[in-house]
Amino acid sequence: MLYEKLRDYATSGVYPFHMPGHKRADGSGLPFEIDITEIGGFDNLHDPHGCLLSLQERAAALFGAREAFALVNGATVGILAAVRAMTGDADSVLIARNSHMATYHAAELCRLRTDYLLPDQIGESGVFASVSPEAVEQRLQANPAISLVIITSPTYEGVVSDIRRIAAVCHMHGARLFVDEAHGAHFPFSDSFPPSAVQGGADAAVISLHKTLPSMTQTALLLTNDERLAQSFKRQLSVFETSSPSYVLMASIDRCLDFLQHSQRAFDRYTERLDAFYEAAASLRHLSVPRDKLWSDGNVFDRDKGKLCIFCNGYMTGSELMAALRSDYRLELEMALGDYALAMTSVCDTDEGFDRLLRALRELDSRCHGITQPASVAPLPLPHRRCPISEAIAADGKMTDIRQAEGKVSREYIRVYPPGIPMIVPGEVIDRQLLQLLGDLEAKGHEILTDSASFPFISIIG
Repeated sequence: MLYEKLRDYATSGVYPFHMPGHKRADGSGLPFEIDITEIGGFDNLHDPHGCLLSLQERAAALFGAREAFALVNGATVGILAAVRAMTGDADSVLIARNSHMATYHAAELCRLRTDYLLPDQIGESGVFASVSPEAVEQRLQANPAISLVIITSPTYEGVVSDIRRIAAVCHMHGARLFVDEAHGAHFPFSDSFPPSAVQGGADAAVISLHKTLPSMTQTALLLTNDERLAQSFKRQLSVFETSSPSYVLMASIDRCLDFLQHSQRAFDRYTERLDAFYEAAASLRHLSVPRDKLWSDGNVFDRDKGKLCIFCNGYMTGSELMAALRSDYRLELEMALGDYALAMTSVCDTDEGFDRLLRALRELDSRCHGITQPASVAPLPLPHRRCPISEAIAADGKMTDIRQAEGKVSREYIRVYPPGIPMIVPGEVIDRQLLQLLGDLEAKGHEILTDSASFPFISIIG
């Protein structure tokens, strides 16, 4: 059933402006015949000495790191292992609030004391700006116990932070810096993209090969220039990553590395396509795909132009735009939130794909008549925290309708997916602003997720 459904979709003509980055164009016909286990001559991912060691050494060289660890459970396992390796029980960590759920799960499992940094919003766009070095320094000065800082760069929308300055601030205060760089695996391969996190001085970073490069879903790398950290990573990956790693996925990493060794022309063509698309999209009158104007805001350090943020400017919602592109033009985007939708591109996109998207946006733009929607969803301030995540989860609780839970303490995460960033985490107080935002998002058709039941039911302490 699933196989047939996937096969039919692959031949349906729908163009993928979403992950994975290979855009279904590889054609290598991988699967069953190369799906093996750790038989003689094929090495062991958790103790590599042969072909898998060679694979990881090649990855490290290509990505400018001293050590690279191949991951077959996605960036998620890299985040879990790295946070565990870089902290001790009950350590204090500073987390940028727009971090992925895996970061919070790592804090939960390691019983960490969490401090949060809420990035600014870019104008009224509803998009988070860069994490500023000054804000990191303020938090480190206020809480000298912080031993690890965790930020996401680039974000889902491609916003990049000043890793070099943030790393310097962290090290000056005796803290390490870990960067969730899942969406930036392509950065080292063209000067048209920002520098990578490890090149900027981060102690470690995780990248998802499958998001923006020709590699299969779940393939990623954990990178570091610190040999001592590398030994700790190896130990923690043996805890968190499967003991039966897929050779199909590892072969996909190998093929991806082959591609990257000879990718200069492909990346040149990719950036030319992006530049041509932005130039053509500048003629849109109602919708907009900003290349410079929005992102030149003072609180954006840099940006990945491969993330096409399509803003509706009140003429429709991002979800309505995404639905129209799917139903009328057979274009599937990555996500929609508030006033914008996101088309994720990669080095494997084609002229035809960009042309189809541009024609569709021009037609939809011509149909826009009158602003009908609020321009953005205002981000929430940080909720009041009553207790650490692990303590809240361990507390006695009860299920309730969240609309009756104002003033109560949550025992679980509430998030919109995608992008999977929690609006509240266990141990925080449910307030009126959160309830109003959740109501607005639900009314606009966004999928709201909790941990233990179907929204609007949630577990609270009590």
